[in-house]
Amino acid sequence: MTVKMKGDGNMVVKRKGGGSIIDQRPLFSSDGETLYIVWKNVIRVYSTQTGDFVREFEPLDYRITGVIPYPDNASVIIGCTENGELYFWNCQSGIITKKLQLKFLANDKVKIKSFHIVKHRTAQGNEICQTLITHLSECGNKIYVLLFDIETGTLIKSIYIFAKSQEYFTDIIGNYGENLIALLHDTDLHILNPARNLVDTMHKTGKTGRIPTCIAGHPEEECVATGDSTGRVLVWRNLFQPRPYTAVFHWHTLPVTEIVFSKSGGHMYTGGGECVLVKWILANPQHKSFLPRLPAPIKHLTIAPDNLYVAVSTLDNGIVIVNPQKKLTSVIQNFTWGVASSSKDLFPAGLIVDPRTGSLVLNSRTGHVQFYNIHTKNLLYNINITAQNFLTQERDVIIVNTEVTKIALNHDGTWMATVEERNDKVSSIEVRLKFWLYDLKKQIFVLNTSIELPHENGINALHFQPDTTFDDGDWLAVTTGRDNKFKLWNLRKSSIVEDKETKHWYCYGVGDYRNLAVTDAGFSVDGSLLAVGFNSTLTLWLPETCELKSSLTHSQYNEPISRIEFGKHEACHLVVVVSQQHITVWNILTLAITWSVPLNVVSLTCDLKSTYMAAFTSDNSLYVFTPQSATLIYKKTCLIESTSSILAATFVPHLQEKRNPSFGQWQRKSQLFFLDSNQELLTLEPESETSVSLEIISDKGIMPLTVFSNFIATQTSSSKEPTVAQVHEHLETECFARFDDEICHNVLPIVDHIECPFVSVFFLSDNSDSDGQNQTFYSGDNAIVESASCSRSPANYIA
Repeated sequence: MTVKMKGDGNMVVKRKGGGSIIDQRPLFSSDGETLYIVWKNVIRVYSTQTGDFVREFEPLDYRITGVIPYPDNASVIIGCTENGELYFWNCQSGIITKKLQLKFLANDKVKIKSFHIVKHRTAQGNEICQTLITHLSECGNKIYVLLFDIETGTLIKSIYIFAKSQEYFTDIIGNYGENLIALLHDTDLHILNPARNLVDTMHKTGKTGRIPTCIAGHPEEECVATGDSTGRVLVWRNLFQPRPYTAVFHWHTLPVTEIVFSKSGGHMYTGGGECVLVKWILANPQHKSFLPRLPAPIKHLTIAPDNLYVAVSTLDNGIVIVNPQKKLTSVIQNFTWGVASSSKDLFPAGLIVDPRTGSLVLNSRTGHVQFYNIHTKNLLYNINITAQNFLTQERDVIIVNTEVTKIALNHDGTWMATVEERNDKVSSIEVRLKFWLYDLKKQIFVLNTSIELPHENGINALHFQPDTTFDDGDWLAVTTGRDNKFKLWNLRKSSIVEDKETKHWYCYGVGDYRNLAVTDAGFSVDGSLLAVGFNSTLTLWLPETCELKSSLTHSQYNEPISRIEFGKHEACHLVVVVSQQHITVWNILTLAITWSVPLNVVSLTCDLKSTYMAAFTSDNSLYVFTPQSATLIYKKTCLIESTSSILAATFVPHLQEKRNPSFGQWQRKSQLFFLDSNQELLTLEPESETSVSLEIISDKGIMPLTVFSNFIATQTSSSKEPTVAQVHEHLETECFARFDDEICHNVLPIVDHIECPFVSVFFLSDNSDSDGQNQTFYSGDNAIVESASCSRSPANYIA
């Protein structure tokens, strides 16, 4: 099936949020005031005091495996890509000043795992600074350790170690300026001396049951610390003796994931799955202090110069910055991840648009939901839905936390409904349906109603009525449960407190159909009709009376319905029904199938501002269509890598309607966003929209840190210490253009915001009703239509 698009065939996938900022260990600036974070192929700079984004460095073509400061120049940092290229950035300008290809690594299949700088002295007393690279062989049975000249990229020395597994850890030991290389693999601790041609001294770390998990070299002494799966930390000294001295630091019950020494080496910080930062005094293992209740398990720890801060990277894709007294300084978190056992459990609530702010609402850290503004790429806030502490795991027991599984917001964003569930297969299942009212004074959602066990075995779907059909203006919501029933919930006056009437949510009605399993539900655009899926049957009900009007089935489609969506605007009389094998469109006026197509759909979403719908399939393909016709509007295959999958999608209305024809007619009013299993928020944009140029370099070769820095006079008083204002990532820049003709072009607004009517003439193109060739799918009328009535539950029924 091939479809040729007009105008939008050159759209590419662009990342708008998410992406890991914790894959690599972050790096503090020399003064500790900024933090450099690796974001795939980009280095992002954040303020340690506020956690605000400052700017991005010049991006690369490959992923960055690590960043370190240049030994002889604090204003330069070095990054190494996974294909073996070294890049040197100027910290003030963010510009790449030097690129170096490591000459031995010409094989594209080699992926760099670790990157360090090693210092030592020759026999003549000359100090040498070299680049240390480690990687696995193609077959994975050897660990290669290579030293390169940091100025030329020439290979100096290399050895390999036979690998029993592909997991290993490396770090540098200070050793009073004569650096050593520590490599931990299986039960073997290798100490390599770069001054003696990488002579290997090996020690056994203990029993085979203690799996190594991390390593950290002491910054000054001949000392190294190793962590294992039982929670122990061993500190090794006298490393070239046959039996080194070891000290045991044991507090963790779960595997130790990270160890770091203070800059002087007198203290040691450790972290693991307990979500607790532990600070040790090396001279006294019994004396330790704690920073508990971190948002998620710890992955990385980084110490700032002079021990000003500790950066704690947690598995929820956040970085917590604390001072030496373990007091919170700031949090860097633009897109919160969930901590789940598998990628399928990451975003069970899907993607929801908040009509009030235009932000995306989705799962956050365990038990929370987040509001993420896609226009400013900022996390607005997290809401603790479950109000429960995160339960950390145990060694031999899987601890199940309560998770938010469903989210819904009404048409104006004043009400939010959530479902939280916990099922450990041992105790009784926990299910709660909560309704939240937005408080205009507090500017936050406040819990209004909490309903225990609204359905016996859990909830499959949760939706608000688009617009009320009740005379008193009360709202209505529907839930479908694993007890083969759907329930209608109504907001009513419940009591008078302090001369004020209060309203809460009650069960208004209950419905079922032939004891079939109920799946999804959906309201018509005006809220006057409710469609509920029972196995492969589509049923139509009146919400006010909970009366069954019709049931629609087809002899050829026996798969359970997974998704129901009413058409919008001129397609409001059509209902799109999705299963794992087909998409079917029913006409509720004629009670017949309009058209159908075999397709393995994993996600379906509709644009509230138009009639367009988007379907994502299991092979990561996108199909855009309208319910009125079997004509395909847009198709794109291989949206993401085959190793990933699409979990959820939604349309977000534009702040201003797009006039750029390259966006396509179907994205003129709203833009399609989708989440993948890598927890990245993606969208489709014209290729021209994705190119972002760097700021214009001044005559002195230094780029201003922020937009405001453009207005700082070139000549400054030498008696004053220069200061730079920290500003937000996204500033309205139209006003700046009026004052400075030389302002850099990449901070100007896009053409859509400044174009005049006569400019738009140059962008006019032939816009037909369809951007693709006509493609007619199978349609049929071999449907079974059944009309019946069903008694509803009493109006005063309470779940």
